[in-house]
Amino acid sequence: MLKEQLDEIFAGNVALDEEVVSTKFYAIIKRLSPDEAYALIDEAIAYLITLKESEAIAYMLEFISSLYGIAGTNELTPLHEVKATVIDRQVELYGNQFAHNVLNNLKRELGTAK
Repeated sequence: MLKEQLDEIFAGNVALDEEVVSTKFYAIIKRLSPDEAYALIDEAIAYLITLKESEAIAYMLEFISSLYGIAGTNELTPLHEVKATVIDRQVELYGNQFAHNVLNNLKRELGTAK
């Protein structure tokens, strides 16, 4: 379910408009309970690690941050724990400054910043 919605947001090579992306993310998350949000984090992580476009990576990191916020926890999901170094490497390889900043903010929020 989430993958199809994310594919719709990131489909094609169209330049991503922050307002459009934010609106579509909000449509996904606006009615989520904390448990539902936490349950979607792994699916969002799995989607994130397939991306290679810096802005899409940054927006997905923001989306994941929102899911953690709705869930009301900084406890990493099992998949996030396993893929944290993959995400770091992905941002290092493909991310722009925006993606680096969002990743650093997410790490601070989750208490995993070094």
